[in-house]
Amino acid sequence: MKQFFALNTISKKLQFILMSVALISTLTVTSIFSAFELSSAKREQVESLHSLSQMLSPNITAALLFDDQDAIQELINPILLRSDVLSVSVTNVEGAVLAQALSKRPSMTLTDDDLNDITQVITPLTLDNQNYGDLHISVDDSIITDRISFYGQFIVLLLLSSLCASFFLSLFLRRKFLSPMLYLAKISQKITESQDYSLRAQIQSEDEIGQLTTCFNSMLDNIEQRESSLETEVKLRTGELENANSQLHEYAYQDGLTLLPNRRYFYEKLQSLIDTDHMVFALIFIDLDGFKEINDSLGHEYGDRLLHQVAKRLRGCVRDHDTVARLGGDEFTLIIEDVSDLEHAASIAEKVKSSLMQCISIEEVQVNVTGSIGLTFYPADGQNVEALVKHADQAMYLSKSKGRNRYEFFSHAIEEQAIEKRRLIEEIRIALKLGQFVLFYQPIFDQCGVTVTKAEALIRWDHPQRGLIGPNEFIPVAEQNGLIEEIGNWVRNQAIEDAAHFYQLSGNKMQVSVNTSPLQIDHEGLWVDEWILACNKFNLPRDTMIIEVTENTLMDPDSPIQQQMLRLNNYGIDIAIDDFGVGYSSLAYLQRLDIDILKIDRSFIKHMESNENSIALVRAIITMAHHLKVKVVAEGVETIGQHQLLQQLSCDYLQGYLFAKPMPTQNFIDRYVRSSTLAAE
Repeated sequence: MKQFFALNTISKKLQFILMSVALISTLTVTSIFSAFELSSAKREQVESLHSLSQMLSPNITAALLFDDQDAIQELINPILLRSDVLSVSVTNVEGAVLAQALSKRPSMTLTDDDLNDITQVITPLTLDNQNYGDLHISVDDSIITDRISFYGQFIVLLLLSSLCASFFLSLFLRRKFLSPMLYLAKISQKITESQDYSLRAQIQSEDEIGQLTTCFNSMLDNIEQRESSLETEVKLRTGELENANSQLHEYAYQDGLTLLPNRRYFYEKLQSLIDTDHMVFALIFIDLDGFKEINDSLGHEYGDRLLHQVAKRLRGCVRDHDTVARLGGDEFTLIIEDVSDLEHAASIAEKVKSSLMQCISIEEVQVNVTGSIGLTFYPADGQNVEALVKHADQAMYLSKSKGRNRYEFFSHAIEEQAIEKRRLIEEIRIALKLGQFVLFYQPIFDQCGVTVTKAEALIRWDHPQRGLIGPNEFIPVAEQNGLIEEIGNWVRNQAIEDAAHFYQLSGNKMQVSVNTSPLQIDHEGLWVDEWILACNKFNLPRDTMIIEVTENTLMDPDSPIQQQMLRLNNYGIDIAIDDFGVGYSSLAYLQRLDIDILKIDRSFIKHMESNENSIALVRAIITMAHHLKVKVVAEGVETIGQHQLLQQLSCDYLQGYLFAKPMPTQNFIDRYVRSSTLAAE
């Protein structure tokens, strides 16, 4: 008997499948209909009870408000007229039963097992969104159970019919169709076990099974042909994929030039260390000093080789498990794990600095670079990646500002300076918009210290909180952050307007000199055009305006700046060399350019009374300038002795606190423009 029911042949399986499908289909359909009928009956019962409760709830709520239990009882008694209602009760908000009605039918005598056939509908008794109690209705579900008894009988009959039909159908199909399929299955099993794809199945019928056999044999032919080539192809593709994955990883996390980890790897490594409990490490930022000059002078190929050599040296300064990465350009970073003390980190930074200072040979060319180094610690100097990187960068820029080729540790004072600098930049922008800048004028006297025909325009910042601020506090910041051009334009326009006003008041020409930053001078000549247009606007006489530039601005003989200076000179705007003597030593540009004035730097004037060398240098500058027909202004004259010496050396003009300090425009007008000491040139 056990062997008879064993599903050990395809015929038995087919018979079992047909009968199972019939059985499962019948059970599924009838179950769905039964469930639908049961849920529909249940839903209708609950909906009708909800409707009844909603109708009675206002009246019951009103009776509940007046504590009229008799009225409540009268309202709930009619609900028992429904055949399925077992009990009705009304409770207050504390859950106490105020009224109750119970059905008197024999079915009311229930056991705990019968509670599963009971449905309760609870309706809140509310008025104006205030809850006063609940209406409870319990109903008997046995009526619903009776409704589906018919479907049970139907299921039994349907199952018996399906099983009989499936049984006879399976007997017929087993004899009619299974023989070729069983043969084909046997051949397939043999091929699978032996892996011999040279075997072929014989065609035993001309129907679809025969076509299947033909296709099966064709498939075996294709498999046999492709099997050998497939193995080779798989090996080839596997090797290519491994190479591609390796290259992708390198591209994603490795710098192609130095073969160091790149920026992406650095940030992910930093985050992973921060996410590790109890981790401490030092973060070191390195920016190469002088790399741009090497790159520009020797070419990018030399620059790339230099970076490659620097990467090797940095790798040799740390342990194997430490991280050396290139962020881009000439910026490198080191992550030194398990280091949290200043002394240890300083020794590593010193080692890095010494390594970079050693000469690097690139194709017999000796190259020297240094590094500006900034150090931070986790977690002391930052709790996240952004803070650590920012603080390391600030420390690196501090070392660069202190002279380069050094290292600095981050401190909160650095961050405060950075915040103050950002605040100053924003305040400069506001000052430009609100017109907080003013011009002071320092008169320039003749060698006797009496007559004034020249004055230097000096910018001041009339800060609303800090008062008057000198240019040394904000001009360098403006130059570093792209604001100097706008400030320079304002100074130029205001100085030209003031010079025109001086001329109108006195009828005599008062030369006004204006300091110019090299950053204002563009190579296309637009800066010169703006000067010419501004002078034309006020119809200034020739030689009214003087532009002061430093020596290094004019040193390059091929620079278009010299051509622009010639244009200004030809138009009638004089050129003065400011702080002469402290810049470059070459004086060839004095012969090529039509320089009008040399201003001797105050550092030479300061020591004239105590240092014979200073007197000799000043004498040489004045003599050389006079031979070139250039006037000389001595800056920073503060003592009578200095004045007397400069008179003896025939210095043309004098400027300094001995005669007058810089003063507001109106004071300058009152004292020197309208004064009788003003002399015509």
